[in-house]
Amino acid sequence: MLHSVAFIIYLINLTYQLFLNPALRHVKVVSSVNISPLKTIFLYYTAYERHTLPIKNIILNIIGNVMLFMPFGYFIYVLFKPMRSFLPYFLFFLFMIIGVEVIQYIWKVGSADIDDIILNMSGVLILYIVLKIPFIKKLF
Repeated sequence: MLHSVAFIIYLINLTYQLFLNPALRHVKVVSSVNISPLKTIFLYYTAYERHTLPIKNIILNIIGNVMLFMPFGYFIYVLFKPMRSFLPYFLFFLFMIIGVEVIQYIWKVGSADIDDIILNMSGVLILYIVLKIPFIKKLF
């Protein structure tokens, strides 16, 4: 029961952060799209090298994207037993995260970026591996 309530609270917060937060909402006439893998990450590196973007911003963005869906991965794994198998877990998050990027493109909030998908998926896959460690797996 506690996991279910925490999951609902997390989903409300996640929805707000991804689509409704005025601080993150940039109204654009044209949505921005990046379909070149690692392009944004390399741009961050270049900005760091040229001292045009503080390392703090770069780390927050990259680590934030890796960690953003980790709680979601935990709740899905714990609350839905079929999601303890790799393929359903992987496909669920792949399509869900792509869906988030498509919605951001359509609603012109944030940007649709393949690097976000890569980083978000990295986070949920790292969590999946951690949850499969034998002594942790015994907890569920």
